[in-house]
Amino acid sequence: MSLGALIVVVAFAVTLLIGVVHYTGGSRTEKDRDHGEVILEFARAYPGEAIRSVTMTRDGNASFLRLADGKTGFIQTMGRHQVARLILPGDVSVRPVDDQPGLHIEFHESTLKGGDYIFASAEDAAEVSLWLCGSFALASSDLDAPEGGTNA
Repeated sequence: MSLGALIVVVAFAVTLLIGVVHYTGGSRTEKDRDHGEVILEFARAYPGEAIRSVTMTRDGNASFLRLADGKTGFIQTMGRHQVARLILPGDVSVRPVDDQPGLHIEFHESTLKGGDYIFASAEDAAEVSLWLCGSFALASSDLDAPEGGTNA
């Protein structure tokens, strides 16, 4: 076989390999994930849970799902694997991240380490914090107490 023919065969094989990897999803990053994929992944782990909406972090490594019964679903990418969890109101501590539209979440269970989750907007972060806290009326010590009452 001549050197020219060998170069053509090798170039064709490399092109074919790149095409196969690309079309089978091997070249995708987690940022390419969409809400539909998140819903399917969570439904595999918890098939009986009805999902109302999905909010993903900016980097796509974590997703929070509002469930119909007041719980919050959570999927986090860890390497090549995803971890799915159900979060009940009160199972986490939530506080805002300074200078970014995000939340610092500490899980009360020992299996999830928590951390900072940065969202696309402050509205997304606020919505997820309401899901996690289980209430749309959060009390803060910074707010003035009503006349004759005390802060919660």
